[in-house]
Formats: sequence, structure tokens, C-alpha cells
Amino acid sequence: MPDPIVIAIAAGFGLIGLLPLARRALTRPALWVCLLAGVGITWVAQEGAQWAWDWVGVIGGLYKGPAEPFAKWLVIAAVGELVKATVPLIVVMSAPANAVTGLAYGAAAGAGYGVVATLLDSRLADTVRLMGSAITSPLSTGFAIFLYLFPILAHIATTGAVVRAAVRGGFGSALLLAWVVQFLVGLVEFEVEFPVIMGAPTGRLVVAIIALTVYGYLWRARVRAESGSAPSVGGP
Repeated sequence: MPDPIVIAIAAGFGLIGLLPLARRALTRPALWVCLLAGVGITWVAQEGAQWAWDWVGVIGGLYKGPAEPFAKWLVIAAVGELVKATVPLIVVMSAPANAVTGLAYGAAAGAGYGVVATLLDSRLADTVRLMGSAITSPLSTGFAIFLYLFPILAHIATTGAVVRAAVRGGFGSALLLAWVVQFLVGLVEFEVEFPVIMGAPTGRLVVAIIALTVYGYLWRARVRAESGSAPSVGGP
């Protein structure tokens, strides 16, 4: 089991990322159902994505080939995003909801999934253990820990975008965007070699920029929707 400090860091970052997109929906039980679903479905999504890649890799003859990293993350990103968004999509289709509510529910599922996926990756825990070590400075370790958290923000943003679009329209485009973003995040995180600066691969900076770009767009969209529309369906 991960160290409680690591759990607190990841969960705290996930909650901080969720709050700006889900402010009006925090009192709704459905939001917490979506968040818990994201937590619980992480293993299923990752195993399903790996199974799909194993099957596609064998059938398509892609194993060990030059296209393997690209094909692998295209499959993993597609399956992971679809599984992750399943519960919030069911929720918004089962009861009246508007785009702001859909964004909140999707972001909650993404937050739950992103926190658990980050905890399942031992690199964050390994970096936290370096805090106070003589081989690195507190500043560089803190910077590295901070960058390791941005995939959580990417999951919040992509799943929020998908569920928002299911209510608002443009579902296909949002799903394509989420697929591309998660593909790029996976490719940059695990397949591309980047130089290390202050103890952290600069690829993590690329992930942070991608995540912040999509997240910032959704936050602005939520602010515009709330300032220029009537209260959301089902309550404020």
C-alpha cells in the first residue's frame, strides 16, 4: 500500500483540481458516486486497456516494431477514456443535467481515476522518499513531485470534456480530443526520452502544459456558462 503521505499528496492535488470545475455540484450525491466510480474502475480500465493492446499488438503484428509505442498508447488511451467516462455518462443520461453539471460529474470521475492511477505508478512514491536525502535538494525534489501530479489534472480535464459534450453536443469531437490528449500524455510520460532538469524529466513539463491547456479551457467555459445562463437543471 502507498505511503499515507503519498496518498495525501495525490488526493489533495486531485481535490484541488476538481473544485474549480465542480463547485456548484459538490453537494450532489451523484458527483461523489462518479468520483468513487473513478476510483473503483481504475484497475478495470488499466487491465482492459492492456488486454486490448495485447490483442491488437498480436493481431496487427505491432509488437517490437517501430510503430509499437504509438499504436500501444492509441489503444490504451481510447479504452481508458471510454471506461473512465462510463459511469458519469450513465448519470447524465439518467437524469436532467446541463453542460456545467456534466463537466462536474466527468471531472469527478477523472479525479478519482487520476489519483489512483498516479498511486499505482511507483515513481511518485520513489520521488517522495528522496525528500530530505543528501543526494538531492528539497527544491528539486518538490519540483519533481509537483510535476508527477499533472496526469491527474489531464484525467480531470479529458473526462470532464467528454461528459460535458454528451450533454451540450459535440460528443465525438470531445472524445477525439480526450483520446489525443491521453495518447500524448502516455507517449510523453513513458516512451519519449527527455533531459532531466532539477531532478525531473522535462517531458513532465510537456505533460503539465498539455493538462493545463485543456483544463484552463474547460474552466473558462464553466465560468462563461455560469455567468451567462440560468441555474443548472436540478439545482444551482
